[in-house]
Amino acid sequence: MTLVSALMAAIPQRKSPPYMCRRNPPGNPPLDPSGALIRSVALRMIRRLADQPQPVSALSSVVDMVENDETDLAMDDIGLLIQYFQFPVLRSEYQDLVRAAQQLDLLESFTDTGVEGLVVDG
Repeated sequence: MTLVSALMAAIPQRKSPPYMCRRNPPGNPPLDPSGALIRSVALRMIRRLADQPQPVSALSSVVDMVENDETDLAMDDIGLLIQYFQFPVLRSEYQDLVRAAQQLDLLESFTDTGVEGLVVDG
């Protein structure tokens, strides 16, 4: 069992589509720019992949990480989740993730996941 599959097994499955239209929760400090980008991409992916419960649940965890000020971990996780589930990534989503990775100085680890090979126009 790989690390990602072990992590996926530990994530509880949600019964209803989460985060369909969600703002930064009241009382939370404003998100840093990279966190806002990661959260925005994860929410767009959740809407696009709404019929696939496992990636949606995993992406929901990325949103939670950003909201809990764990932006670096969220950046690592979103790259690994895309790699694991092999779902297509829109070019605009990819560009936003690259921008976030550059801001966090995590570009090399993000590009090492091979996400670029899953980028589609759209």
